[in-house]
Amino acid sequence: MDEPCRLIQGPVQYCSYFCVIYNMNRIVLFCLFAVFLLSGCEKPKEKQEKPFYPAEGAVNARYSIGDTVTVVFAQGNLQYQASTRTWRFASNQYDVIGYSNELVDTNYAGWIDLFGWGTSGYNDLMPYTVVDIDSCYVPEFIDIAGTDYDWGRFNVVSNGGNKRGVWRTMKYDEWRYLFFFREDARTKRGLATIESARANGGAMCGLLLLPDKWELPEGCTFQYGTNKGFETNRYTIEQWNRMHGAGAVFLPAGGYRDKYKVSLVGEYGCYWASTYYDKYTASELYIQAIGYGLSTSARSNGHSVRLVQER
Repeated sequence: MDEPCRLIQGPVQYCSYFCVIYNMNRIVLFCLFAVFLLSGCEKPKEKQEKPFYPAEGAVNARYSIGDTVTVVFAQGNLQYQASTRTWRFASNQYDVIGYSNELVDTNYAGWIDLFGWGTSGYNDLMPYTVVDIDSCYVPEFIDIAGTDYDWGRFNVVSNGGNKRGVWRTMKYDEWRYLFFFREDARTKRGLATIESARANGGAMCGLLLLPDKWELPEGCTFQYGTNKGFETNRYTIEQWNRMHGAGAVFLPAGGYRDKYKVSLVGEYGCYWASTYYDKYTASELYIQAIGYGLSTSARSNGHSVRLVQER
């Protein structure tokens, strides 16, 4: 006895109709007709890259920090002047304040660039705050991401668009994505030294990052990794300016502050993430001659801050 015709669905782009008749010991293909549907079965469109608009105060090249999130980095580390309550970005990516951070005070007329975690000025947690008790920095178990404790969200940066809420601090998971999960991540980071980058004429060491789309400038080289410590890459100021113009990011080893004592400027760097770890510590990026990575640090320690803006 014959079986009724059955409808069999094909791939997404096509709807194929098969009439199959079973007749005794043999199978006869009765008819086959494929129709491409004009609606509902259209070929998928190619993913289009969103337009890029330069940002004031930024290294204008995109860096992926999530599957669908790209950012630009600020042109330099965040700095603060207590006497005028002014925030700004360093003029150059390699600039650091260094040991003058030991002069941190409520009316200090100089600039500082090492901050306790979440010291944006919100809720009386000021950039010059120096407190021994780590749990006094931000309520115990919250991230500062998306809150006014984030320096970029709460403050106006004078040379970074001069508007609140434009910048932000990267999360722990976003740093991880940047280092390990974006395309060719391993080949887009390496230790480096920039000659004559310090006020005293000395060199500045740090971590070099390359953007998602990268073309090496003429007269420059780049070696990823940490094989030769901070000598893995070495640039003159002129060479670095070309790297900067091509979108490279340099995170200088600005040292760290333990209460009023600053140490290891040019040898060790720490950058805050916006993610808490426990009641007393928060996540950080550390940079040293033998490598770099993500760890945790006491909230009272003074670390560098490099803000980003989604683009």
